[in-house]
Amino acid sequence: MSNEPDQHEPRPSFDDIDEDDLRQIVYILPTDPRTKRVMFTASLKDEEKKWVPAKCDVDSYINQEADVHRETYEQVGVRGQIVGLVGSFYECSKKGRPKSHIKIYELQIDELIKKWPARKKRDRRWFTLEEALSIVANKPYLTQSFEMTTLVNT
Repeated sequence: MSNEPDQHEPRPSFDDIDEDDLRQIVYILPTDPRTKRVMFTASLKDEEKKWVPAKCDVDSYINQEADVHRETYEQVGVRGQIVGLVGSFYECSKKGRPKSHIKIYELQIDELIKKWPARKKRDRRWFTLEEALSIVANKPYLTQSFEMTTLVNT
């Protein structure tokens, strides 16, 4: 396997890059380890409903946990405990230069909120691990991150 960066997909990286110079993107995987399910939200981009993990841009890499809690509440209508960082990847431009740093957090759900800020724009739905992996199959960094969650490692 080559160590050369894949120019089209984010890849795991241990390079020393100044994160303030890169776009910070955070994905959140809200999980229920008792039922081995994950909650996705409906995408706002397409007219056809498309299920996706909650995602947000962040301004800093220092306090992303606060962003995780805020976005999970606003987009999905859940509260919970961050289990940990389950993935960290760099997305490269066509020229091979890092353009964004993607981090994926697992959040174990403690509470489902009936009235959340985005409820009129976004539905939410539970998926089994197998269903979720099928949905994100075109994003290897998400499928790799699922392998690090408590859904797989309990």
